[in-house]
This record gives sequence, C-alpha cells and structure tokens, in this order.
Amino acid sequence: MHELARAAAPRGSLGDTDDGSVYRSVRILPAMTDRPNAHDALLAATSELTYARGITGTGVDAIAARAGVTKRTLYQHFGSKDRLVAEALSDRSRRALLGLETNARRRAEETGELVILALFDVIENALHTKTKSGCAFINASLEINRPGHAVREAALAHLRAREGLIQQLLSEAGVEDAELAAQVTVLVDGAYAVGGSRRDPAAARHAKAAAAALLASRAVS
Repeated sequence: MHELARAAAPRGSLGDTDDGSVYRSVRILPAMTDRPNAHDALLAATSELTYARGITGTGVDAIAARAGVTKRTLYQHFGSKDRLVAEALSDRSRRALLGLETNARRRAEETGELVILALFDVIENALHTKTKSGCAFINASLEINRPGHAVREAALAHLRAREGLIQQLLSEAGVEDAELAAQVTVLVDGAYAVGGSRRDPAAARHAKAAAAALLASRAVS
C-alpha cells in the first residue's frame, strides 16, 4: 500500500508544489492488528492439534509452537492446559453451531427438503472434508470422561446445544415431540461417530434415511 506524504523541500526539487513542499511515495506497513493476537492464535492451534492428535496426545509445547508464542504466554492467557482446551472447544462450538444451521438452511433452499433433513447433507459433506475424524465434541467427551472436568463440560455443552438446534428445526417442521427429537439427535450423533470412526461419510446418508422414515411416520414432509 502506498500513500502520498508531504515533506518540506526546497523549491525546484522534483515534484515540488506551489507552496514549496514535495510529495513522495511512502510505503505504509500493514497494521499489527492484521495478525491474530496470541489469545486467538492459541485457541486456533489448540483446536487444530487436539482434534488431529487427541487431547492427551497434544502437549503445551506443541500448541505454543503452532501458535507462535512461548509457553509463558500460553499460561499467562489461560493458566492451564485444561482451561485452554475447554475454551478452545467453546470457541469451536460457537462456530460449529452457526455453520451447521446456516449451511443446513442453504442446503434446504437448494433441495426443497426440510431443514432438519438437509442437516444430514451438511454432516456428510463435513465428514468428507474438515471433520474426517468425526465430531470433535463427542471425541473430547469420550477422551476426557471425568465428571465435572472443564473439558468434558465444554464438550457436553455443545452436544446439548446441538440437540437444542435439532429440536428447533423439528419445531419449524411442525413437530413438537421430545421423543422424536431424542431419536433424531441419536441419528445425528451416530452419523458423526460412525462416519468418523470408519472414515465413511455415507453414514450420514444412512442416518438421513432413518430420520426421514421417522418423520414420515409422523406424517411430516
């Protein structure tokens, strides 16, 4: 990026003006705010590495190195690895829920299906691409299964929120049935679990067919 900056100069200099100043091309350096701050960089690195390697298989040295910060900075921001992983899961949860709903609604507009069914198409696509190892939150809740642990609680909070989204989408389809919502939630969780463990995105397609049959049994279309 270049801007013209004015600087005093003797008359007669190259580029001089009537008021005796000269314009020179000056390079403006990118603002430091363009770079991710340490807090966000640590969350992103933690999310990426713990998903790929597991929580217990990922040390703070690796996280700090990936984030481009020191371990001291890591502890200054989060205090402990457990807190860092829990906050990374919460941050991931916000983005994941928004992405699920937004993409499901977009897919439903394309296909003309109910949004709740289009949700399974979104899951299948995710299993093909960015979530090949399945649901990060199911994985975390199974790996850290100590009741009350911050990481487990963050993972379970996402799963409850996802169930809430399923209930909302069913309600929009005219279904107010807690039992049906629980069944569809199992199908969603199962699509992620089977698709991730077997590296088989088609699991989401099979789950969608089962969900469609459940809805048909309630005369919902």
